[in-house]
Amino acid sequence: MPPLRIAGPRNLALLSVISLGGTYMILKSKTLAVKQDNRTAGDYSVSVDRSGRST
Repeated sequence: MPPLRIAGPRNLALLSVISLGGTYMILKSKTLAVKQDNRTAGDYSVSVDRSGRST
């Protein structure tokens, strides 16, 4: 049986693509979570002219 070539150029390219894609997904989810936290911590007060009341 021929030896397995784990560190071949094709496998290294595939591993690097998976690694970069995973890092991108983690960073994207963290920034999305921060945006949602900022939105929930925001001020939801509505001015009187936009409250739906007619004077």
